[in-house]
Amino acid sequence: MTGDPLGAAGLEETDPTIGPADAAGLVDAAAVQHAIALALAHGSAPPSREELVELDALLRGHIRLLLPIARARAAVLRPSTAEWLRYRARLDWITNQVGRGLGDGLPSARQQVRSLAHDCRWLLRQTPEWNRKATP
Repeated sequence: MTGDPLGAAGLEETDPTIGPADAAGLVDAAAVQHAIALALAHGSAPPSREELVELDALLRGHIRLLLPIARARAAVLRPSTAEWLRYRARLDWITNQVGRGLGDGLPSARQQVRSLAHDCRWLLRQTPEWNRKATP
């Protein structure tokens, strides 16, 4: 597995020095998709705690880069519309999920990693590369 693109420390907030256009240039869509596939893979043996910790850090690093892009897209939506409300709710959900730890047990760690993978997939789909409505 590759390392976390920006480090897992301090993920609760994205780096204010990384703007949406900068973040878009740093996103490696293939690496994000690979991390998502690893996190969502169904194998005969569940991942170990150490593997889950690595996936958690990897996904959080990708989310750190993808959040500014999604937030920029939210900023151009018309406020108080149904689309804007759904979009903001999803961003709030992701921000909340990122702030949570893996938990003490293996099942909760697996569930958290899977949740981060789904959030990462949604965020990736908000990038200009995937969504022509998205703004960098």
